[in-house]
Amino acid sequence: MKGKHIIMPAKRKAVLEDFEVDENLGPDQVLLKTHYSLISPGTEGAGFTGLESGTQFPHGSGYTAIGEVLKVGEHVTKCAVGDFAFCYSSHASIVKTSAVLLAFKPPLEIDAKLISFVRMATVAMTSLRVSSAEFGDTAVIIGLGLVGNSASQLFKLAGMNVISVELVPERLEIGRKCGIENLINPDQEDVHERVNFITNGRKAEVTVEAIGNPRLVELAYQLTGRKGEVILLGSPRGEYIKNVTEVLNYTHLIGLGAITLKSAHEWVYPTMHSGESKHSLERNSQIVYSLIKDGKFNVEDLLTHVINPEDAQSAYDGLTDKKNEYLGVIMDWTQI
Repeated sequence: MKGKHIIMPAKRKAVLEDFEVDENLGPDQVLLKTHYSLISPGTEGAGFTGLESGTQFPHGSGYTAIGEVLKVGEHVTKCAVGDFAFCYSSHASIVKTSAVLLAFKPPLEIDAKLISFVRMATVAMTSLRVSSAEFGDTAVIIGLGLVGNSASQLFKLAGMNVISVELVPERLEIGRKCGIENLINPDQEDVHERVNFITNGRKAEVTVEAIGNPRLVELAYQLTGRKGEVILLGSPRGEYIKNVTEVLNYTHLIGLGAITLKSAHEWVYPTMHSGESKHSLERNSQIVYSLIKDGKFNVEDLLTHVINPEDAQSAYDGLTDKKNEYLGVIMDWTQI
């Protein structure tokens, strides 16, 4: 069987190419005809621009999609031929996977395009899972990309006072539509002063760096109150020259806060739920999907573009260079 997939042959190049699909399945595998896949601006953008350390070209891209089940392995019970399945997979018209996170009998209860956003929310959910912050605390989220917006919504749903920091005015407006009330544009006001004003001088109990810019970690510390926590949600990328002692002292010295630094990498949890761990990416996906379906988590305003995969180059260019226009970009494989 022939399919088409997105390949990045060189820095800042994205093309749609033909490839051959082996239809033979392992006992736990599913063959899926993709309907929609979502571009992750952070991870895929780093691969597109070569910002990701060790990036080698050519390489594929993409990691979240929903489509129709064409064939299942003999041990698969979660879905059947004709069902819809949400999984972690690359941008491709046909994919094989052994990790179906969600399965649905048609007709779907919500627009299939929106289900692809579940992955970005489960990435963000890790920061909430690892945090010790509680109902009524203040959480500062730095960045309102797909992951930062999702984290802002989730911390608010958990009963926290959320303050979101973002330079792009259009993303601030999207954050407002998603119910985030305390929004700060550092180009227009002093972040420290505004956070101190909102918190009556206490600062935040938790600050989440959701961009992956190591230059912002010190800012995150400075916005966090004594014995609070800073959480690295965005994967740090790019070089940053700094006296590391000055940064580590925010964690070590009580005079600078004795602030805990935590990781929120999604893979701290198992993919599929087995009962051995309370949390899993599968369980997180089920929770997020329910929030979207019930209208408690807004993804509709995150969707800015639906493109034909043949236009992948323009989409990656837009996500890199036109952040005021591009945020949530879906590839529509039903056009191929």
